[in-house]
Amino acid sequence: MLAALFAVTVRYRRLILTLSLVLGVGLAWGRRLSDWLELILIIAAFLVGVLGALALGRSRPAALLVKPEVRAFATEPGASQILVAVMLTFMASQLLVTGHLGEVVGGLFMVLPFLLLLAVGVQVAGGWRGVSLEVRPDGVCQRDVTGSLMVPWEALAPGRPFRPAVGASTLALTYARPELVRRHGILPLGRRRLRIDNVHPWFLADTIRHYVDHPQQRAAIGEPAEYQRLWHALTSASTGPGHGHAS
Repeated sequence: MLAALFAVTVRYRRLILTLSLVLGVGLAWGRRLSDWLELILIIAAFLVGVLGALALGRSRPAALLVKPEVRAFATEPGASQILVAVMLTFMASQLLVTGHLGEVVGGLFMVLPFLLLLAVGVQVAGGWRGVSLEVRPDGVCQRDVTGSLMVPWEALAPGRPFRPAVGASTLALTYARPELVRRHGILPLGRRRLRIDNVHPWFLADTIRHYVDHPQQRAAIGEPAEYQRLWHALTSASTGPGHGHAS
């Protein structure tokens, strides 16, 4: 049931984010008419936060989306990011529009409203866009709201990356030619880590390592037949040094 709920959240993320903004502002303004609306806002933020935590802690799919229109295998947007955006929207509506934050903190801590609004903006923008990672014929690309990272295949070290811990939310990269990596904007994780909180870390690590070590197969990335071939190659491969955990 939760899996279906999270799938619907991702599919209709833009509608959900729009409704949360409208609902958050509406309930905050309507609080002046009834204190019950404030309670509804608090409960809604709590329930959405719980769902976000469950989405973040659930088992991640060992699969990628096949996108022949852009010639890429991509990770699916994560439901947790969308739910956290909704929760922050409700929290911001309660604290900023009703003026409670000014009653709680003062002085230098009045920078908190700005930081809260910034967090809401970044999270909503990320949820709206559906931040994902793409494995492409020319390399691995990840775009976030604040920037992008393009790692050409030639930049990566042979036989890497190793598998991270099962619960890892980032994947460390090892470069043979780091000067080829292209970075734009602000990347909180830097140039050597990919955000992977919406795909099984072992599957993604194995996929990247496969194409690092098999350059002749990169041109077909994005095609359904190539994805099937990749799937069979990864599931039939014996566990070896390249499949060990990253230290």
